[in-house]
Amino acid sequence: MVRPLMFKLIEKHLKIKENDDGISLKFKQTVIEQLTERFKLNEHVISPSVISVRHVAPFFDPRYKNLEYETIEVRENILEKVKKLIDDIIFQFNDNGTQMSQTDQSATKKTTSGLEFLYGQEENNINDASAQYQNYLGEPLLRYDLCPLEWWKSHEKKYPLIAQIAKKYLCIPATSVSSERCFSTAGNVVTPKRSCLSTENVNLLVFLYQNRQLL
Repeated sequence: MVRPLMFKLIEKHLKIKENDDGISLKFKQTVIEQLTERFKLNEHVISPSVISVRHVAPFFDPRYKNLEYETIEVRENILEKVKKLIDDIIFQFNDNGTQMSQTDQSATKKTTSGLEFLYGQEENNINDASAQYQNYLGEPLLRYDLCPLEWWKSHEKKYPLIAQIAKKYLCIPATSVSSERCFSTAGNVVTPKRSCLSTENVNLLVFLYQNRQLL
């Protein structure tokens, strides 16, 4: 949500107006310049064909999937990238000889009902990548103050292929604080007097410390 929010911030609150005085104008220009540089908002100006994780991730957020803040050229490149990701998922399934992992199979498996038996469990295109892609695009946008993870929890069975990619992108934290804390914890665990700890034990000790509030 970083990229959509930065564009919205600039559009709604940093828009330069005719009645801005010199100080306000300079302030807005400086903040816009710093935000643009810090979050690489102008990557598409330099090379529209280069699509990064920052471009693709908002597509899997049902609040921003229409990519309205992007230019038409960048939007088309993002959608092409998404189609390629879906094709890669299908190729991996076919290459491994399985369509879904055991976890995904159990998630999508339905209990046979009397009506399903009567109608012969007709296929409903749930595994059709193109249908999933088009239907997902046709879904109404989620309200900005609602949780996209809750939305995916209730729509995962409807879009199993896209949901798998969404899990990879939506779990990326927008900050490096958590990883820095993890490195700090590891530094406290592996001291000069405990330098012979195995990698496995270090991982377990760091994990337990980081999740101690759940124990």
